[in-house]
Amino acid sequence: MKQLEFHEVQKTALDVLKRLTAICDELNLKYVLAWGTLIGAVRHQGFIPWDDDIDIMMPRHDYDRLLAYFSEHKDELLPYEALTMETRKNYPHMICRISDSRTWLDVTNEKNCDLGVFVDIYPMDGLGNNYEEAMEIMKKTTPNCSLIFLAARKYYHFGNTKGWKKRLIKIPAFIYTHIMGQKYFVNKVKAIVKDLDYDKSSYIGCATWATNPQIEIMKKEWFKERVKTKFEDSEFYIPKEYDIILRTTYGDYMQLPPEKDRIHHHLYKAYLK
Repeated sequence: MKQLEFHEVQKTALDVLKRLTAICDELNLKYVLAWGTLIGAVRHQGFIPWDDDIDIMMPRHDYDRLLAYFSEHKDELLPYEALTMETRKNYPHMICRISDSRTWLDVTNEKNCDLGVFVDIYPMDGLGNNYEEAMEIMKKTTPNCSLIFLAARKYYHFGNTKGWKKRLIKIPAFIYTHIMGQKYFVNKVKAIVKDLDYDKSSYIGCATWATNPQIEIMKKEWFKERVKTKFEDSEFYIPKEYDIILRTTYGDYMQLPPEKDRIHHHLYKAYLK
């Protein structure tokens, strides 16, 4: 297999995004660029130069419709595949990745699930009608999301964990997750998410990928309107209220980070099969 250069990974991920968003437009599914991809679109009109990640988010009901479409049209959508815990053995996440099956990622400290270069899809769940209610829900899912991630690791590793207290806690947590098994924590999150109603909520967030609720809980009204913006050689939808969303999450997102921090954080090598 040929290892892909950084710019080749970016191009492949962009191709995945183009196919994915074309499907969303065809099915009238409401997606927007998210997280670092949204920063890239606003600040760089494309990728953050040192990043190859692409993220989108969409309401949970649209997310479910998209997964159903990929299941019903699996063969004709190749080489693009929807990877979830339900569709792929050893897949470790509660969010879907649309993967290019012509490629393969050798992911550090993760079981092989034949994941290729991908686009992340974050389903947005209804979190109630006030911030306090939203925070209570996210406080319930956040520790379980962390344990789900830890349970998927093949061996103990500090990774990006900072601070000796967190590192100390991580050792028994790693042992605990491997005794209980990942499915135990996944089921706990599913039990919470199944009762959430996007349409009846004023606050939203991705309850199945909760890491920092203080910056991940958002007002649904911020996503009411979408506009198209340039990203590399194409245009994609972003929220019209992108500025308040990005400032809530990142603060002064237009300020470039220190040069030493301008690195991507994915622990994998990408190959062309």
